[in-house]
Amino acid sequence: MTIDLRSDTVTKPTPDMKSAMFAAEVGDDVFGEDPTVNKLEEKCAALLGMDSAVYCPSGTMTNQIGINVLTQPYDEVICYKGAHIYKYEGGGLMGNSHVSVKLLAGDRGRISVDEISQNINNDDQHYPRTSVVALENTVVREAGSFYSLREIEKISAFARSRSLHMHLDGARLFNALIASGDKASDYGKYFDTISICLSKGLGAPVGSVLVCKKEFAKKARRMRKVYGGAWRQAGFLAAAGI
Repeated sequence: MTIDLRSDTVTKPTPDMKSAMFAAEVGDDVFGEDPTVNKLEEKCAALLGMDSAVYCPSGTMTNQIGINVLTQPYDEVICYKGAHIYKYEGGGLMGNSHVSVKLLAGDRGRISVDEISQNINNDDQHYPRTSVVALENTVVREAGSFYSLREIEKISAFARSRSLHMHLDGARLFNALIASGDKASDYGKYFDTISICLSKGLGAPVGSVLVCKKEFAKKARRMRKVYGGAWRQAGFLAAAGI
């Protein structure tokens, strides 16, 4: 037997997933009429203690939408220097949202309150406006190092004290939850937007979900359309994610 260790993205759907896909009830998701997509979005939002969720084709898209709904052009995002949103998304932050990035060294990719506090720009017309702190859990460039919820709570509290939004690239969040023992439903307290991938460690064939606060959901769906991610009978794929 050959074991492929290039990435957890090479996982394939299980027989139960395939059965669920063939049996899925579907409709037009652009009109909000795909019951299986709606069920997946409701499940993910409840799982992470958030109000809303938007099902998308990829984790890059959910990350890009997440940052877009939290920023204005010429803002700046604070993140780890090897963060997926910066390093592996084709320059999308700059191209899609017209934002710059403040890159931090972190401890195996985990940035701290001290680092963040030193890298928030002054309210000066010469500088971009710092608006978002973006974390990644687990950290893909650092062999899966992860934040505990206690660490995230400190960062979120500080960010909010400085009127900054919080985004989480949680492509492999469920791996972190297994390692830390933290509750998934507690995450919604600390972030405005959370991206989770179904096609990595969870093994579904396609898709990621942007979980977000209710006030960002409408714009998130609009940006999904703008980025070419609005789809029709997507319930066949959502069924595997469920």
